[in-house]
Amino acid sequence: MSDWFSTAVEMQREIVRAQQAQMDAGADMLEASEKAAKAQVSAWKAWARLWGWGK
Repeated sequence: MSDWFSTAVEMQREIVRAQQAQMDAGADMLEASEKAAKAQVSAWKAWARLWGWGK
């Protein structure tokens, strides 16, 4: 019984570690998306200035 319980506890720990890794990856993806959106806006503004649409 003790072996079974130890295995179950270790499985739960592994699940929590995997979930934490997913959350970390999600946060990294969100940060990268925000940077990409800012870069896209900058590129759009530069293109608009090139064609005389912006100041």
